[in-house]
Amino acid sequence: MKKAQLKIKKNSLKILILGSSGQIGFSLKKILSGNKKKYQITCPKRKDLDLTNLKNLRNYFTKNNFDIVINCVAYTRVDDAELNKIEANKLNSKMPLLLAKIAQKKKFILIHYSTDYVFDGKLKKNYCEKSKTNPLNIYGLTKLKGDLNILNQNCKGVILRVSWVYSDKPQSFLNKIEKTLLNTKKLSIVNNQIGTPTSSNFIADITKKIIDENIFTKMTLYNLSPRGKCSWYDFAKEYFLNKNIKVDIKPIKSKNILQKATRPYFVNLNSSKLENKLQINFNNWKIVLKSFLNNGK
Repeated sequence: MKKAQLKIKKNSLKILILGSSGQIGFSLKKILSGNKKKYQITCPKRKDLDLTNLKNLRNYFTKNNFDIVINCVAYTRVDDAELNKIEANKLNSKMPLLLAKIAQKKKFILIHYSTDYVFDGKLKKNYCEKSKTNPLNIYGLTKLKGDLNILNQNCKGVILRVSWVYSDKPQSFLNKIEKTLLNTKKLSIVNNQIGTPTSSNFIADITKKIIDENIFTKMTLYNLSPRGKCSWYDFAKEYFLNKNIKVDIKPIKSKNILQKATRPYFVNLNSSKLENKLQINFNNWKIVLKSFLNNGK
């Protein structure tokens, strides 16, 4: 199948990043802004484009044209989503549907990020793109609806399913545990939830490769995470080991912490489909973490 031909003006791509202040969006803005000749980046602030107002979003695209739209916006507060179902559904399901419809009409490429929380974690082996979905919480359910809404439209692009995203933003797991350590001098971290920590910079770097390789045909779903797996407890230990910080971390079970939303216990994404498409091998999560800490990659 032939690749979709992007409209290139003045030897550059016009790219819109929605949610550029979030973990993935901020990393994307940083990596793509480094080549202003190749990419013309637009990152509207909330005061200029309120994405909770779908009418405003529709009007925005009547006035602006882009080659690629990257949607980094999502309602990601997993526990709060159990109480704020309408808001979570609007951002995670309805807004992606509108973007896909506009992408079909205006012929731009759509890049969207999904989550490992669309799975229930009961498979006990790696999850591929065709694995059965069965979200255990409202966040996962609304994200799955968003994926299906996009896939049911006739637009071009990719949905990238990611897991355990971390960054240097305040909401990142790593910053949260460091803040807790400073305040309480002790940490208790879950050791019975297994997944793959994924740097937002790693996601941004692979997204850039996808754009540069122009692999876009019909809307396609790919898993995107480093190789390997660990618990949150293992992840925290590896983080502090890399930072040469001695800390006593107590392993605990999920049932011993207060959470409104049920989490999957074991989700290890198999990213071989995307690795084969890009003809590269992803690094292990430990290498990705060390690179992130050493040079922000």
